[in-house]
Amino acid sequence: MHWLKRKSYFAMIASLILIFGVLAACSKKTDGDPGVISWLSFNPPETNDSPVQKALEELFDVKFENIRVERNDYRGQINMKISTGDVPDVIYLDGPGDVDDLARQGVLTEISIEEIEEFMPEYADSLREMDPNIFEYALVDGKNYGIPLMWPTGDLPFLPGYNGDWLKKIGYDEAPKTLEEFEDVLRKFRNNDPDGNGKKDTYGISGQGANDRSFSAVFAAHGVKANWMVDDDGKIYHGLTTQGAKETLKLLNKWYEEDLIDPEFVTKNPTDAHNDFINQRVGIRDWQSFQFEPRLGIIAPQFYAANPDTEIIIGKPLEGPYAKNVAYAYGARNGYIVFGAQLEDHEEKKEKILEILNALATDEEAYLLSVYGIEGEHYEMKDGVPMMNAEYSSEATKYKIGAGTFYGMFGQKSKLMEKYDHSKETLKYMEERVEGVENIRTFIGVVPAQDKYPDMQKVADEYYINFVTGKLDIDENWDKFISDWEKAGLKEITEEFNDKYSETYKIK
Repeated sequence: MHWLKRKSYFAMIASLILIFGVLAACSKKTDGDPGVISWLSFNPPETNDSPVQKALEELFDVKFENIRVERNDYRGQINMKISTGDVPDVIYLDGPGDVDDLARQGVLTEISIEEIEEFMPEYADSLREMDPNIFEYALVDGKNYGIPLMWPTGDLPFLPGYNGDWLKKIGYDEAPKTLEEFEDVLRKFRNNDPDGNGKKDTYGISGQGANDRSFSAVFAAHGVKANWMVDDDGKIYHGLTTQGAKETLKLLNKWYEEDLIDPEFVTKNPTDAHNDFINQRVGIRDWQSFQFEPRLGIIAPQFYAANPDTEIIIGKPLEGPYAKNVAYAYGARNGYIVFGAQLEDHEEKKEKILEILNALATDEEAYLLSVYGIEGEHYEMKDGVPMMNAEYSSEATKYKIGAGTFYGMFGQKSKLMEKYDHSKETLKYMEERVEGVENIRTFIGVVPAQDKYPDMQKVADEYYINFVTGKLDIDENWDKFISDWEKAGLKEITEEFNDKYSETYKIK
């Protein structure tokens, strides 16, 4: 889920541009009827008569008109809908860049912060408890157009997970704590036949190219994330421009030259790297720690299914030259719920939608219904937590009944309902992961210069790979790297970020 770069959305075709001036006057059949609400989110139910939809319509005394688009081209299909003048009343968007785009095109109606506080007071308070500046990130010329969503799980740090059997085989009773110990583990995972098959066919670690999550534990030990960062004074800068990043890349090059890093990391994606760990080709996976949760994570359940007698040992952040107990995190900031411009002239309907959203975020009955379905039919409560019945346990079957993320926009995104999202065991697991760990302060925002330089990151990615693999000497080419990157847009984008956001991100 990332907001760090604005996407180059295809097809802002002439017809799309021409209609923006008249969207506010555009009339849909549902515009004047507060009882009919057109709703666009991802993973929609296949039909208009799912049991969850019917129950929600009865609960709120409204009729929902489902707007269906495919998740794999979500924003592109939204553009196509809008280009015909068919603007839904309620739209889920992935981040502030989308809000900025559509607000400037006249597609959205303003939702003042005061309105959110009036109609969703508990939810607004819960947002500010997680981030006091939450309402400032997506302002467009000082106006608010979106209801922020938070993902509390996103604050869980990226931590290295180790193959427990391999650690024992090389003489470690616990996970390494320092970069020096980590290097020792890498060397022994490569050279000491930790899987006992008599072949030199294992590696300590792999990655996914120049992705900012590759080698996260090593960058974090140098106090760096390989993406946009912000200091306590609100100064915004890119982590790859720092001395800590330079030293990280030099260390990675040293390990690469010694054949301690999987050389195929250059062309791998995250799933490839997950599978290398699951299939015991690689002994360390440094990724978001929630994914090592044995019941819900995307790594641990597969790992334990393939290796039922092997434990994943989850380490703490590595102590390095610039940092101790410091780690990456996605961050809790998530998407936005916005309203179509036609609601500007339909205050009664707008208020009705705000009341519905408030219930979906704060009312137990509405939350459980939208996210999990009907109790006794689709799920049962076990120790206070909804457990999906077997026939509805997959995401696909949840969507068919209308449960999940379509109406349940606040699923796992409302701190007030967190007790229903996770078992006591999972909540305990999450608490243990954050204990004593400080997350690197990262920056998320959008400025016009990003549109001028859509390929800016490609310059850094090429240097990154060439530095790690030794095709370029880091000391000899570092200044050229920074210069080339600044010319490719880094300088202008950084300046615009600071002009727009430095006060917002300053620790107050």
